[in-house]
Amino acid sequence: MPQNNKEIIINLKNLTKRFGSFTAVSNFNLEIRKGEIIGLLGPNGAGKTTTMKMIARLLNPDEGEIWIKDNGNLELLTGKNMVTLLDHIGFLIENPTFYEHMTPRKILSYFAILKGYPKKKIPKRIEEVLALVGLTDWIDKKVGTFSKGMKQKLGVVSALIHDPDILILDEPQTGLDPKARRETREMFLKLKNQGKTIFLSSHLLYEVSEISDRIAIINQGKLIAFDTMKNLEMASKDIKLQIQLMELPVDIEKKRVELEEIILPYTGLKLKSKIVSFNPELKIFEARFNGELTNQRKILEELTKKEIDIVNFSVPRANALEDLYIQLIAGVATEEVAEPQAIIKGDRGD
Repeated sequence: MPQNNKEIIINLKNLTKRFGSFTAVSNFNLEIRKGEIIGLLGPNGAGKTTTMKMIARLLNPDEGEIWIKDNGNLELLTGKNMVTLLDHIGFLIENPTFYEHMTPRKILSYFAILKGYPKKKIPKRIEEVLALVGLTDWIDKKVGTFSKGMKQKLGVVSALIHDPDILILDEPQTGLDPKARRETREMFLKLKNQGKTIFLSSHLLYEVSEISDRIAIINQGKLIAFDTMKNLEMASKDIKLQIQLMELPVDIEKKRVELEEIILPYTGLKLKSKIVSFNPELKIFEARFNGELTNQRKILEELTKKEIDIVNFSVPRANALEDLYIQLIAGVATEEVAEPQAIIKGDRGD
């Protein structure tokens, strides 16, 4: 039995799932604490959905255990207690599908009754959750008239209708436009402030980095990193610094060489060239450095001394995570990139 930490509400111990000779999830360990948002990142086929299906008991693990808190104690999930334990959780696994002739009112009423939500409170609860995702005016419209994004929103609130303590959401922002994704992020943060715990998977790095307390990265069924966003950023020892000039030079390559000569001594990297590149899509220069704030400050000071006209000088958070994500997925481990095991525990302080 895992340590009964009062903050831990789900504990995944050595989860393994095989399909024939293929191992979809291998020796996966993760602790989820009360009131936090955990983002699960990984490429297609990494094992995200399989992991969530095992928690939902849609798949049985071949090895390992799932522990869920009930009445103050962690309980081992089994076929005998699954109904009781899973009532604390709302699930959205893969793309939601609904009968086209049904309305949100009827669909959500069905899910609420199925989960044992008090019947007298159901009508008000339906209005509350639909208001969260901006579907109030569609409460009695047939789902067949909904866009893909609207169906996705309905899927999210169907997981929320019985007011569970925990939400397990598989790619909840799939099919949503930028405005809807922002509204969904705001909803997740609002739910967290209400004491909810959210475990969500995504391939959208920016969306996850903006709201997650901790981020887990999975590849080929294995957990390769798990930590706070701050610690993950610190672990990435070769990240990009964006430098936007007041005006683009006529000779891009000449300016790139000039910037490289200025920046090179202050990167903290053991490289003699290929420090600066030009991003034609963003129309900015990008400089590699080790991510340390002291080096970032020195680079800015040197550029200012050389009277380089800069209008933007920054390291976007999502870019730092993206760089580390790509490095880990590719299995890169150099002097400038931390070993994945150094950031896998997820228990280092902010």
